[in-house]
Amino acid sequence: MKILLVGHGYVGSFLLPVLTRAGYDVSVCDQNVDRLGGVRNAMRCRYQELTIADLADFRIILWFAGHSSVPMSLRDPDGALANNCLDLLHFARRKQLNARLIYASTASVYSVMQPEDGAAPTPLDESETRLDPVNPYDCSKISMDALARCFANAITGLRLGTVCGTSPFLRSELIFNAMNIAAMRDGFVQLRNRNSYRNILFLEDLGHYLLRLIELSEDLPPILNTGTLNTSIGELADAVAAYHGVPVVDHGNTVTYSFQMNCARIQSLCGAPRQMTIAERCARFREQFRPELQVAS
Repeated sequence: MKILLVGHGYVGSFLLPVLTRAGYDVSVCDQNVDRLGGVRNAMRCRYQELTIADLADFRIILWFAGHSSVPMSLRDPDGALANNCLDLLHFARRKQLNARLIYASTASVYSVMQPEDGAAPTPLDESETRLDPVNPYDCSKISMDALARCFANAITGLRLGTVCGTSPFLRSELIFNAMNIAAMRDGFVQLRNRNSYRNILFLEDLGHYLLRLIELSEDLPPILNTGTLNTSIGELADAVAAYHGVPVVDHGNTVTYSFQMNCARIQSLCGAPRQMTIAERCARFREQFRPELQVAS
């Protein structure tokens, strides 16, 4: 089976060896030539430039090439709309009808403002999207999720929790990554908004789910919540700090958002990934972390 992996950044550079070890014939498309050194079957171009003929041989397309954060989308709102929605939709319509396209959506479409009493938000399932996006990132993602149902075929959006873990192109600002780096570098974990909630997705678990989704022969749902665990930021910080034996420095609260996801559907399709404690995740991060590999997304 031939797979096209679109994007070789933080997520894509982790997934490529996962897919090749599983025996798949993988081509990689990325416009950043510097990211493609040593990559076999590299397509050095923007995915928007790929034609119907270019895509004809691929049975599976995995798309992780979007504007990948709120700050990036705020700096370039028109680009976020184009990349995360309009260009992606046109791209989906150029693939073979029976080819499966799995793309990165986001769990932040479930966000609510964190209440002052610190109450945990209800874990929402795929049917409970909130249609009041407050930034270009969420707006572009939720628009793609809606349009894909009517204007594309065999396409599934993974509403990813906050992605964490090491990869060849590490994003050091992501919450779990940042906490571990601060613990190792500075001797403390910094914390803000202890009572806000997130769904965390570790890269290893994303790899588990994608391998299973590729293997499935039946049609996939249009949206799948994809995460590892729901946790408060305070609970996560305390666990990371306890592993490293360092204190937590609490900077208090600001106006922020909060969300939790119900990931029962993807677990029923793919089986749950191997459970690991936060301490085990921290140990793996410390073992694999290479400061010289930190790069901006």
